Amino acid sequence: MSEASQTYNSPLLSFDIYLEFFDNLVSKLRSEKDTRQISSLLSEELPEGIIKQIHKENYDALVLTNLQQHIVWVSQGFGEMTGYSKKFALGKKPDFLQGNSTSQEIKNKIRKSLNGGLGFEETLLNYRKNGEAYLCQIKAIPLFDSQNRLTHYLAFETELKAA
Repeated sequence: MSEASQTYNSPLLSFDIYLEFFDNLVSKLRSEKDTRQISSLLSEELPEGIIKQIHKENYDALVLTNLQQHIVWVSQGFGEMTGYSKKFALGKKPDFLQGNSTSQEIKNKIRKSLNGGLGFEETLLNYRKNGEAYLCQIKAIPLFDSQNRLTHYLAFETELKAA
């Protein structure tokens, strides 16, 4: 058989499979790390349902706020998505990411849900540290302590990118 008519299997076929496996592994390790850090901060184990949700959700960043809506913890992905450091974000309300073009209607819906002790899922326009706007899908869930008292909100944040 001549060299020109031979076919070769590209090593990229198996590399692509490996990359998918590796990406899944990194996501799993990231969510396990996030779960441990949140549990440590809350001084109690997260309910199994919340742990499963953290492992199941596809998110770029996690943001944990107290009842006054001040940020008490952010995942590593927060800095990657927003450009703001964890140190800068701690103690601030997440609305520091919003700007003039952020929908007032959506902000009011979010405020109403939080004031009612409810979770929400909304998409709004946020701004990075460099001023660049981005669409952020936020799914926030209320967290309760062992006495079933609302203590925090955990927000799963995902940047929506154009196709």
